Amino acid sequence: MENTQAAAKQPSSLYLLSFTELWERFGFYTVQTIMVLYMTKALHMADGEADMLYAAFSSLLYLTPILGGYLADRYLGFQRSIMIGGVLLAIAYLTCAFPNRTIFFLGLSILICANGFFKPNVSSIVGELYAENDPRRDGGFTIFYIGINIGALVPPLIAGVMVNHYGWHSGFLLAAAGMIIGQIVFIWGKKRLGNLGNYPKNDSPTTPPSKSFYALLALGTIFCIGLCELAFTYAKATDYAVIAAAIATIVILTFMILKLDRSQQKRMIACLILIAISVIFWSVYNQTFTSLMLFADRNMTQRFLGLPFDAEATQFFNPFFIIVFGAALSSLWVKLDKRGLNPSTPMKFSLAVLFMSAGFFLLAFTTHYFSNNQGQTASEWLGLSYMLQTIGELLISPIGLAMITVLSPKKLEGMMMGVWFFSQAASFAIGGILANIAAVPDKLSAQASLPIYSHAFMVYGYLSLAITVISFALVPFLKRLVQGTHQG
Repeated sequence: MENTQAAAKQPSSLYLLSFTELWERFGFYTVQTIMVLYMTKALHMADGEADMLYAAFSSLLYLTPILGGYLADRYLGFQRSIMIGGVLLAIAYLTCAFPNRTIFFLGLSILICANGFFKPNVSSIVGELYAENDPRRDGGFTIFYIGINIGALVPPLIAGVMVNHYGWHSGFLLAAAGMIIGQIVFIWGKKRLGNLGNYPKNDSPTTPPSKSFYALLALGTIFCIGLCELAFTYAKATDYAVIAAAIATIVILTFMILKLDRSQQKRMIACLILIAISVIFWSVYNQTFTSLMLFADRNMTQRFLGLPFDAEATQFFNPFFIIVFGAALSSLWVKLDKRGLNPSTPMKFSLAVLFMSAGFFLLAFTTHYFSNNQGQTASEWLGLSYMLQTIGELLISPIGLAMITVLSPKKLEGMMMGVWFFSQAASFAIGGILANIAAVPDKLSAQASLPIYSHAFMVYGYLSLAITVISFALVPFLKRLVQGTHQG
């Protein structure tokens, strides 16, 4: 530890890790901002095809960190994993810059594998900076989370300008530049970390991985890249396979629950029900990167509060509102808890889906009644919808992570955390299917595409509302299941 627990000052290594993650997020969100638009406008894909490919990409992106985290824990250590992942990410972005469909998907396949090495391990080192009861831990993760959202905040404001002036390849080169900066920062400053995360947890500092291990790792990575390329070839099948795997996981967990004692069974049942609610929430939420992005490109006025504002810039709203409302909500829960008024976890989940429903009903209403003769809706309405959706996100995302750690038996906690992230992979797959409701035929005018989007937003609103009603109805039952924990 760099400081004693009593010290209020955060470890200097925290700022190194936050800055590294900031630049990694800068690169990733640059690509995510332009990805669907690139596929539909540069690669001339139909909406439905682009939606399913994006869903397959995002689903796989959530699966590889499970394997990457295992390799870091067992063989590599966090520091080596981060450096391997960072190099691969830069290569992935540079590969995507080539104006060729096959090479583009090769780049995305490398990106998916690189994410497995990088994503789970920076935050793992942050956790190792603190002893178990260090009072600085929550503040440290807050600083780290702010770094992530700053990295997500900037790309939407410049990516659209870059691709409009210099071509699509400039967006991918910008992402590569961000990742290279992040790697330089990490390599330059990693001496501050000492041996934190430098070796596997079950290993001594005197036994680094052998050359034969690295050879096997390289072959395994190449094989994984090939599997991802194959998944893109059969994107729809990949999406359905992820959904089927999620259902199979629930079935397996159900049998495992039967072996637990009565109290643990109740908590696990509550956990699975809340995870199921979250899957629908994230499926609708993930329209951000597909149907909502294409809507913003075709049917949104290109000015916001009088300033130029392109479709790519709409991705600014979510991280902005997370920064604005995140700390406020966190403080609110503490104050309400002191008064005995803090809503239960089931209630917060229900409110989250309600906010999501409100966000899409707002879009359905405004696109129907407040669009101009050119079939365009004011960008301010989209911004307000994103504000409602983001409040919903803040009610379900950090609360869900806390729920897993409290409700899961200790021997199943790691697996249940994996199930939580795997459920998000399934939600991307379902989100791709939902996005097809908003698919617009090629060369349709803005006036003709607007009713398609309005109808899709109404469907998303009603779907969320139906889950909201079910979720509110289940609150008393779920509270009984988790009685005796802080989640109730």
